[in-house]
Amino acid sequence: MKNTSAIITEMNNMIIVATFFFLWLAIFFEDAVENIFAYILILSFGILHGANDLKLLQKSESIRESGREYITWFIYYVLFVLISLSVFYFIPAIALVLFVIFSAYHFGEQHWAIKVQKPTFVIQTFFICYGFFILFLLFHAHENAVTDIIYNITGYTVWRKAYFFGCLISGSTAALLLGTAFINKTIKSSIVLEVFLLLVFFVVFNVASLLWAFAIYFILWHSLPSLAEQIVFLHGNLSGKSIKKYIVSSFPYWIISVIGISLLLYMFRDDFETSLAFFFSFLAAITFPHILVISRLKNNEKGLP
Repeated sequence: MKNTSAIITEMNNMIIVATFFFLWLAIFFEDAVENIFAYILILSFGILHGANDLKLLQKSESIRESGREYITWFIYYVLFVLISLSVFYFIPAIALVLFVIFSAYHFGEQHWAIKVQKPTFVIQTFFICYGFFILFLLFHAHENAVTDIIYNITGYTVWRKAYFFGCLISGSTAALLLGTAFINKTIKSSIVLEVFLLLVFFVVFNVASLLWAFAIYFILWHSLPSLAEQIVFLHGNLSGKSIKKYIVSSFPYWIISVIGISLLLYMFRDDFETSLAFFFSFLAAITFPHILVISRLKNNEKGLP
C-alpha cells in the first residue's frame, strides 16, 4: 500500500492541472459565476475536510464511540464552535486576527508537514510564516475587497499597504527559515517546485476574483490533500470504499454546517460584501476546532503524518 506522502505527491500533479483549468474558467466567466462555483466547492469539499474531526480524535486517542469520553469530546467540540461564533459576534476584531493566525499556521502545516524530517520550533515558525505569505499574497491581490470585508466584520479600516508589507515580511522570514531548515536537513523538498507553486498561486490570486482565488487554493491545495491524509489515517487506504465510509461518517456535521452557512448567504443575498463577511466569520468559527484537532494529530505519534 502506498504511504500518504506518495499519494499526496501523485495528487499534486492532478491538482496542478486542475488549478490551470480553474484559472481558465476565471478568464471566461464573470465574477458572479466564479463566486457561485466557489461557494459550491467550499460548501462541499471545503466543509467536508473538517467534518470528521471527532472520528480522527477517536482513533488517535483510542476513544470508544459509545463511551462517556467520546460524548465529552463531542460536547467540548460543539461548545468550542459556539464560543468561536460568540467571539466573532462580541469581539470580531480579535476573532479575525486569531483566525488569520490559526489559518496561516494550518495552511503552512498542511503544505509542509509530510516534507519535514522532524518538527522543531524553527519548522513550526516556518509553517506560520509560509501560511502568512500565502494569505498576504491573496490579500494584496484583492486589497480593496479584503479591506471592505474586514471593515464589515470589525468596523475597522486596514491600511492598504499593510498587505504589501505583510507579503514582504512573511515572505522574507519564510525564505530565511526555509534556508535554515535545508541547511539543517530538517525539510526535504524541491526548491524549484516550491517556487513554481508560489508563481502559480500568484497568477491565480491576481487573475481570479477574491472568492474564486480563495476557493482554488483552499480546495485544491489544502482540502483535497487533507482529505486524502484523513481517509488513509482512518481507513488505511484511499479506495472508493474508504472514501464512502468517510463521507457517511462526516455527513451529520457536514449537513449542519452547510445549512447554517447557506441560511446566512440567503439572508444577505442582496449585499455580497456583507454576505461574504458573514460567510468567512461562520467558516472561521467551524474551522477553529478543526485546526486544533489536525495540529494535535500531526504532533501525536499515532496521528496524521
